[in-house]
Amino acid sequence: MYKILKLQPISNHLYLKINILRGMMYCGILWGLYNAEQQGWAMTSDHDDYVFPFWLNGLHAHQYAQLHWPNYIPKKITPQDFQSALLPTLSRLKVTPALCNGTKRMKLSTSQMRHFFFNDRILSPA
Repeated sequence: MYKILKLQPISNHLYLKINILRGMMYCGILWGLYNAEQQGWAMTSDHDDYVFPFWLNGLHAHQYAQLHWPNYIPKKITPQDFQSALLPTLSRLKVTPALCNGTKRMKLSTSQMRHFFFNDRILSPA
């Protein structure tokens, strides 16, 4: 039997990131905030970056919109739309996707998005 000599717990922040990414790999749908009148997605700035916020849950997106962007409504983004249309546009405009969970935001590069959300090997059944 192996002995555990030293246990180093991970931080709550890292634990949250791991759980969010794990959920992201299996959810299949993302949610963004959309303004139908302006025909555009909600974006914000974060220091030097422009950020595209998205959620794994439509209810969380709705709650965030009520507080911060009352003129925006949650809109479902399919993996096909995100990968073929939105992600290339975000890359071209140098906008960083950010997964939101409550008041926390986790920025992801486009390559991380492709790996965690669109990797066929992860999404395919064994």
